[in-house]
Amino acid sequence: MKASYSKRCGCKDPETGKPLDSKCPELTKRRHGTHGFTTRLDTTDRAARQLKRFGFATQTAAEQAFGRVRDLVQLARDDDTARRKIGDLIFATKHGQELPDVEEVRRKLKLGLDLTASVGTVADLLEDWYASKRAKKESTRRGWRQHLDHYLIPQLGDISRDRLRAAHIDGMFDTIEEWNAEIRTAAAEKRVPNLAGDVRERHKVTGVATQHRIFATLRNAYNWAVKRRMVESNPCMGVELPAEERDPARVWSPEQVGMFLEAAEHDPLGLLYRIVLLRGLRRGEACGLRWSDLDMDTGHARITQTVLQLGGRIVIDTPKTRAGHRVVSLDTDTVSLLKAHHSVQRRERFAAGDRYEDNDLVFPRPDGRPLPPDRVTERFKQIARDTGLPVIKLHEARHTAASLGLEAGLDVKIVSAQLGHSTTTITRDLYQHVRQAVLDDAAEKVVALLPGRKGAQEASS
Repeated sequence: MKASYSKRCGCKDPETGKPLDSKCPELTKRRHGTHGFTTRLDTTDRAARQLKRFGFATQTAAEQAFGRVRDLVQLARDDDTARRKIGDLIFATKHGQELPDVEEVRRKLKLGLDLTASVGTVADLLEDWYASKRAKKESTRRGWRQHLDHYLIPQLGDISRDRLRAAHIDGMFDTIEEWNAEIRTAAAEKRVPNLAGDVRERHKVTGVATQHRIFATLRNAYNWAVKRRMVESNPCMGVELPAEERDPARVWSPEQVGMFLEAAEHDPLGLLYRIVLLRGLRRGEACGLRWSDLDMDTGHARITQTVLQLGGRIVIDTPKTRAGHRVVSLDTDTVSLLKAHHSVQRRERFAAGDRYEDNDLVFPRPDGRPLPPDRVTERFKQIARDTGLPVIKLHEARHTAASLGLEAGLDVKIVSAQLGHSTTTITRDLYQHVRQAVLDDAAEKVVALLPGRKGAQEASS
């Protein structure tokens, strides 16, 4: 591998205005112009591509720079593909930038890593990963997009993607905690928080659960990059977040469920709430339930779609997991109520005429369009409030259905299938909070098995 060396400047011919380059008569002067080299390299898309590098103060400096190029190319030995990739790497180095380190390229060749891994930032990697996930559900992608735009790219985006370290990630979460402290202090002092670097439009506390989801997004992106040999390892491996402690969900007792259902009996959404409270459908699943999904003869409801509220948009989608596609059994009273509801809805649809948008929904708006899920939640809380019941989230009504099933003695596998959980582990972890009254009763039943229990009761009386 050879190179030619020359000297040139930026002077122009006074008559033609064209650059003189190496023909300038002033180049004989020591301090006029710069030195450089010209050689040829193979690249992925072209053989013997000409490479010129100028701007060196002396020919010795130009020779040293070419020496670096030669050492890099020689790393490929007889591997034509590697040699061309090294050529790509050299041409990707802009004028004025230092050429890649020989030992770093040697290490990447040995490990089979992408030689251009040092070219690009964390932001580039995250955007490439996000673009590769087009097949994911819109709700999932929307969450990832928020993590990227609000936290990961503003805090870590400018770092070279193969230079990201656990310390950088720890620093991001330290910043989030500083924001949290300032938000709480500002709220107590009734002032606007001063949050340096926070690009969010709404400033609110980022809880531990959300931090874990942000971290999971970064970890997934780097796992993707490791598999594609874009980086050597995942820096998330060295990061530990505080444990995510899930607060026990609040649930209603059977008596409270009865009070609510009686109060909601004549509400347009009363039947929807009954199905959620007794069978544990998710909010979106209940809003997306269709008449064609119901078999009134067998009392079965197929869960095949869900209604989501993404920002200000209503989106109809399919359940997120395979377990979410399921058949839910309905009690006979609920089936009777559904039949009556169907008759009323058909009359309302006939009265609406062409204004009715038929989506086959069991619980639509008056004009047939999907209900906004947030509106369903607010109405649920309002009925509970008016009835004097503890106000729980609509998702906690789903927890209530699970607790009722477990308290009724149903096997956890049956409850898990009813809820659409992929494993019973999820069900066990979420519903370890069976009501204290049931636990108290269980304690009495255990003691009642012991000999002499009757005598102990008589003595205490």
